[in-house]
Amino acid sequence: MRFNVQRSTFQSQKPGDTIGISLLVVCFVLLSVLPARAEIKTIDAESVYAPGDNDSKADARRIATQEAQRKALEQAGTFVASLAQVKEYRMTRDEVTAYTAGIVTTDVVASEDQGTVRHPEVLVRVRCRIDTDVLVRQIDRYQDNEELREQLEDMAQQQEALRKERDGMVKQLQAEKDKEKAAETQQKLSSVLSREESIDTTYRVWATVSPQIDFYSGRDVNRPVRPGDLEDAAGKLEQVVQASPENQQACLLLAIIYEQQNDLHRAETLLRDTIARHPNRPILHLRLGIVLRQEKQYDEALRELHVMEKKRPNQPQMLFQTALTHKAKGNCRLASAYMKRLLLYTRKVDQPDIEKLKPKAREVIESCGDQPPREMRYR
Repeated sequence: MRFNVQRSTFQSQKPGDTIGISLLVVCFVLLSVLPARAEIKTIDAESVYAPGDNDSKADARRIATQEAQRKALEQAGTFVASLAQVKEYRMTRDEVTAYTAGIVTTDVVASEDQGTVRHPEVLVRVRCRIDTDVLVRQIDRYQDNEELREQLEDMAQQQEALRKERDGMVKQLQAEKDKEKAAETQQKLSSVLSREESIDTTYRVWATVSPQIDFYSGRDVNRPVRPGDLEDAAGKLEQVVQASPENQQACLLLAIIYEQQNDLHRAETLLRDTIARHPNRPILHLRLGIVLRQEKQYDEALRELHVMEKKRPNQPQMLFQTALTHKAKGNCRLASAYMKRLLLYTRKVDQPDIEKLKPKAREVIESCGDQPPREMRYR
């Protein structure tokens, strides 16, 4: 960062002049050590799709949109991988792709018909903006949370599988001569596009809402989210879940939003339905345990939390939530034991999401009449 400092000629050095020079020097030094401003990168991409005789105009536009978004995110991923801060993480290409899609949103800026009557084409242009400061903070968060990494990587894998399925159907549709079979293929293609779009919507809501919430905490720890943000996000996710109930990421986000809105019954119902489809996802059991604790169903809450404990025995948020549940149930001894484990396994961890748990952990230990070990007491 360069600064142009205008030189001044002083005829005499009065006390006020000396102070002025000193202040100028101090300001210059302070400015010189400030971090560089975050870079805002804008990426444009477009896709042109030439529909065949069996294509519908609506699906042709949807296909062009999907391809334009894919190209934009591919370019965004290349840019992200080039950042010095990101290189330090030593991420794989698939990880970069997954994280980028969960952080960067794309917007359609142009959609038009072109070509000729005999050879029509659909052009779609999209744009995405990357704030490198936000990007690095979010990637840092995902690097520290295995469950969140799994969620984004799972979405990326689903999206890639759907893209390949779509490409195969497009080729099949354009080569099909039988009108009846073409209609069947077109219907299947439309279904695949709908599933792709549901993932797009989930990514968009994820990128908007996830920086504002803690996936591992309840309302007693989470920062308040603006009601307007929640309502808009909930409406979009409800449409996704209705169309694609197997979309566990949409279900997870929607359940968290319901819990933030104090609609615990809907959150519980949605989480139970999602766990029935995806029983091996620890974060779903954690979220259900949090909701059940707030509903004062402590024994059921502990059963759900123990599912995660079996897979992640020292996961800090699980330890924290289990301790709170035991404390609410009146079992101070176990509450204190879990909070001690939390402090022990996070003694060298300074992540914000973990640091905010420690004061409450110490409070629970002290209220239960037990002091943490000396090496933890003053951390």
